[in-house]
Amino acid sequence: MLLFTNFSHAQDGELLIQQYQKNSIDLEFYRKLNFEVFLEPSLTNTVDRETSGKINLNFGTNIHYRFTRTFGLSTGICINKIGYQNNLETNKSLDNLKFITIPFFIKLYPLKKINFFLGGTYNFYQNGFNKLDKNTKKIEIMDGVFVNSVGVFTGIEYIIKKRISTSISYKIQKRNYRNYQAETQNFNGIYLGLYFKILNPEKAKKRFNGISN
Repeated sequence: MLLFTNFSHAQDGELLIQQYQKNSIDLEFYRKLNFEVFLEPSLTNTVDRETSGKINLNFGTNIHYRFTRTFGLSTGICINKIGYQNNLETNKSLDNLKFITIPFFIKLYPLKKINFFLGGTYNFYQNGFNKLDKNTKKIEIMDGVFVNSVGVFTGIEYIIKKRISTSISYKIQKRNYRNYQAETQNFNGIYLGLYFKILNPEKAKKRFNGISN
């Protein structure tokens, strides 16, 4: 009887170890490197001028590297457009600006379907156009009026499916430059993202499970 009891306890212990190992594998097995493309509608405005923000459509690609199950670093490239209308008595014109933005950010994965991100950007100014109103021809803004700048951002991402996710983020873009001129380098905005992962995040896990079975 004592021998049977000891044997039963040993089996229970082995079963617990096997279950623990399996759960650890399920938790820790993830794809370290992945790529994504995205669309990112935004509502942006100036921070320190009398203006009304406009909706723009941005797009780009990101590279993600996960050091652990819960922590990773990311970078990428994005076409970032900023538009607004001036609200002065003597100026109701519209400005539309385009930047190439390089982000660097950390991602935290506390939950299976939710992650958080925080980082900074460097924004390369490309060009800009001004229109006196919606019905007039656009005029290219002179060189030197707008320049490169830096920014910060934070947001939350929700995983819809394995490769598809959505996010909402808040971004600030600033530079202290020619404060005497009418135009400003300081902007902020709300961004909604729709992302598509190039590689299947679960493919490596399935292949591993297939081998172990």
